[in-house]
Amino acid sequence: MRFWLKGLSVAGVLLAASLAGLGLLTQCWPALDIVNNGLPFVAVGALLVLGLAAFTRDWRLIVAATLVAVINLFLVAAAMQGAAAQAAPGSQRFLRVATFNLWDGNDRIDDVARFLAETDADAVVLQEVTSEHAARLRQALQSRYPFSLGESGIVMLSRRPILAEGRIDRPGYPPWISLMLRWARIEVNGTVFELAGVHLARPFYPELQQQDVAALIEFVQARTVPLIVAGDFNMSPWTEKLARFTDATGLARDNTLHFTWPMRHGSVPFLPLVAIDNVFASRSFAKIGIRGGPRLGSDHKPIVADIALASPAAK
Repeated sequence: MRFWLKGLSVAGVLLAASLAGLGLLTQCWPALDIVNNGLPFVAVGALLVLGLAAFTRDWRLIVAATLVAVINLFLVAAAMQGAAAQAAPGSQRFLRVATFNLWDGNDRIDDVARFLAETDADAVVLQEVTSEHAARLRQALQSRYPFSLGESGIVMLSRRPILAEGRIDRPGYPPWISLMLRWARIEVNGTVFELAGVHLARPFYPELQQQDVAALIEFVQARTVPLIVAGDFNMSPWTEKLARFTDATGLARDNTLHFTWPMRHGSVPFLPLVAIDNVFASRSFAKIGIRGGPRLGSDHKPIVADIALASPAAK
């Protein structure tokens, strides 16, 4: 038994160390950032390996397992730094934002409309919306959301008038896959801000994802009013690209531990393992709370964020 424990421990130490090392090489090879999406699970695995190593009573193996576990835990903790500040107790809600990647094969749009109506969000950001989805949602929610942007792809619904709007497309791509970002300028009780909806490239296309992150950073840095960015980032908080986005823009992350993908594969339900759908906001905002929604025919879970003004300077 001790022989098998030692073998498993050695294999576990080598695997956890290799995965951590590959994640650290992301700046040289962006494709390796896909490993960082699962970094918390690597850290948990490293702790289990440490437990196995303890049973072997081999001090060299225990030291190696401890070192690997500490490195992985440090990497997980480092990514927590971009989390949004919690609003003061009793803070008044400034905005409720719902974001949801519908999935273009979704056949439960009526259920989606009911969920959005019950959520009572002030603004909704949707991704992977077909023209049929958009038409049905507008018809069902017209009285609640009289203002909207987009006919497909990224669609935004708002209770309040849209003062200005724009979009960012990937150069050189056909219209049906070129849209990366759509934004709207809105005023709430005298505070003007911008809400941007995003759908970044998947990690399986690392160079395109890298380009999307660079374009998003450039967009954020050019804004002159407080900003909220919501949508499908296709990156968990543990990735190097999302950390770089946070550092470069100063925006704070609302979602860290509400896992949103994968909810399904074909007709088979899955448990979500990564938080790739998120809401980021300027430091003039603070986080009241965030929650996930139910299964609604998509491979993503919707999330709903309540946001407060951090200070009067936000006006």
